[in-house]
Amino acid sequence: MPENNHFKPTYTPEEAEECFSWFEQHIDELPASLQLSPSMNIPDLRTTVSTFVHKLRQRMGSNPTYSGQFAVLLMIREHIQKQLN
Repeated sequence: MPENNHFKPTYTPEEAEECFSWFEQHIDELPASLQLSPSMNIPDLRTTVSTFVHKLRQRMGSNPTYSGQFAVLLMIREHIQKQLN
């Protein structure tokens, strides 16, 4: 099972915005669904990513409460980037 090596307690606003922008630019290239790990299936990837980006952009800021969710978003992006290359 892949580990989430992206997690850290806090992220800079620049790190967050770079990730959010990447997903906004590539939303149409995302597969319909994604099996991220044996135990993590995302049946509607585009909706999930859009919801994550919208909510995290509003709430994350310097609030470390959302670091785990943001780390999952980074994990999704890494997986997608490997598929696109």
